[in-house]
Amino acid sequence: MRAHLGVIFLILGLHHSYGLLVKNLKDDMDELVAVTVLYRDGARSPSKSFPNDPYYDLSYFPMGFGQLTQYGRTQQYELGQWLRSRYSTFLGEDYHVDDIYVRSTDTDRTLMSALANLAGLYPPKGDQLWNKDILWQPIPVHTLPTNEDQVLYMERPCPKFNRLYDQVTKNHFFQSMNEEFADFYEQLSNLTGWNITDVSYIYQLHQVLDIYANYDKSYLPSWASDLDQAKLDYLAGLSFISWTFTDELKRLGDGPFFDNLFSGFDKVLDETQQAPKLLMLSGHESTIGSVLNGMGLFDYKVPDFASTLIWEVKKSSEGEHYVNMFYKRHGIEVVDQLKLFECDYNCKYETFKSILNPITVDLATWDKECAETD
Repeated sequence: MRAHLGVIFLILGLHHSYGLLVKNLKDDMDELVAVTVLYRDGARSPSKSFPNDPYYDLSYFPMGFGQLTQYGRTQQYELGQWLRSRYSTFLGEDYHVDDIYVRSTDTDRTLMSALANLAGLYPPKGDQLWNKDILWQPIPVHTLPTNEDQVLYMERPCPKFNRLYDQVTKNHFFQSMNEEFADFYEQLSNLTGWNITDVSYIYQLHQVLDIYANYDKSYLPSWASDLDQAKLDYLAGLSFISWTFTDELKRLGDGPFFDNLFSGFDKVLDETQQAPKLLMLSGHESTIGSVLNGMGLFDYKVPDFASTLIWEVKKSSEGEHYVNMFYKRHGIEVVDQLKLFECDYNCKYETFKSILNPITVDLATWDKECAETD
């Protein structure tokens, strides 16, 4: 039952808005003061596949495994253009180092996604046009080694998380899911060559099929069209749910992300500190899915390539700061406006922070909690 809460929250909290205008925002005269953008990498080649896959071979993927494809570059470039049209007034026309900070996980595809996105967001003009034949300018992208990055990659070593996650995957809910879908697991095992025993395999299969659908549909196995897609999507979504199934897992999995989010906003709102008003984060579907479920908003749908989560902080004429959230699925001009279950649209910033405070934790505290043996 608990795993269905994300769907319930979404149904209660989702509002569709069309184009770039959102009806439920307060007076357009209110000042936009800070924005955080988190997106998934663009379409990529597979980094792993099932044993019976004849196309998992470098001869079919000249760019290498786990790499951004040409289409993925286009997706991110166009997302950058979309962000430019949305925030042109907020950012101004020219790149300025004090306006934006870009952080990526330490993988080729997310780093390249950030660079392609920035090419669309900041095409050089005037004094920033350094070569008339190259409509691109270098903009820094920051990263950390994977084993140190708990903000975006979310796989920094944490013994307590591993122990709690192992308990979750063995609890009644997931064991009953494995029993309920045992026949489906067996069918997929016979087709793929994997010994599929839980939802983690379903997520990996879903990932490969999605990659092939975006890269070359002829690579899709003949049996893919006969699969129960709704069942496959649901079970792949359950894999995301499992990572943040309990409040403790949410805190250990998502806590440093939210601490980073609020630290950035706090510095901007302080006004005595100089801080970038746009924080751009280049992550993975696991980053977006985990963050959505941490907020009770995951809808069991694996985030598409170049999917984008946005937090906007505005200041009213009375000096009050409030937050709105948006979710853009790639290729869809409809932007979903999200809200926390406990707070409506235009949620007061301090209220928004307090709601997520139980699962927000700084890295120093996170390290201590990860070492706990209780």
